[in-house]
Amino acid sequence: MVCALLLCGGAGSRLGGVDKPLQSLAGRLLIERVLERIAPQAGDILISANRNLAQYAAYGLPVVDDGAYAHCGPLAGLAAGLAAATGDDLLCVPGDAPLLPDDLAARLDAARRSTHTAIAHADDGLGPQPLCCLVPRALLDDLLAYLAAGGRTPREWFARHTTAIAAFPEWPRWAWSANTPEEWQDAELRLADTLDSGL
Repeated sequence: MVCALLLCGGAGSRLGGVDKPLQSLAGRLLIERVLERIAPQAGDILISANRNLAQYAAYGLPVVDDGAYAHCGPLAGLAAGLAAATGDDLLCVPGDAPLLPDDLAARLDAARRSTHTAIAHADDGLGPQPLCCLVPRALLDDLLAYLAAGGRTPREWFARHTTAIAAFPEWPRWAWSANTPEEWQDAELRLADTLDSGL
């Protein structure tokens, strides 16, 4: 099975600087909701974090930090994950996703295989979700070179490579990330309805 990386290194600036994955959402820590969805889809799991390392390590998973590229955005976490990953590919997901698809890895892999591309990322029907992606470890050196040259955005780095899109138009937009107080509140309300909806 693929190795997975939970990106938990964000500053949480739009939520007052909180470490979002370690916050309670509808009665459970958000990181536990992400792990619940990702664990059945992955073999090894890594966590990328830049603070509260002991709390993340308490889940019994390897924790990596951004090293020389700390505070340079999610690609720094992706690079750290690629450097530590087992196997040929890395499934990257945001640590602030309230409810990820339970077939995310399979559909990303299918999209990449069907188009013979290097990278696959999710699209929720309204736009890309670039932090939900499948990336080969072989691209680590290229990513490090991009970061060293000052590059910071996933979409720009993806554009340097052949990329496939896995479409998830049936999946609600609130389920992919909780970045603002409004999105957090919306996710908290909607999580109560997930059993009825079959998600």
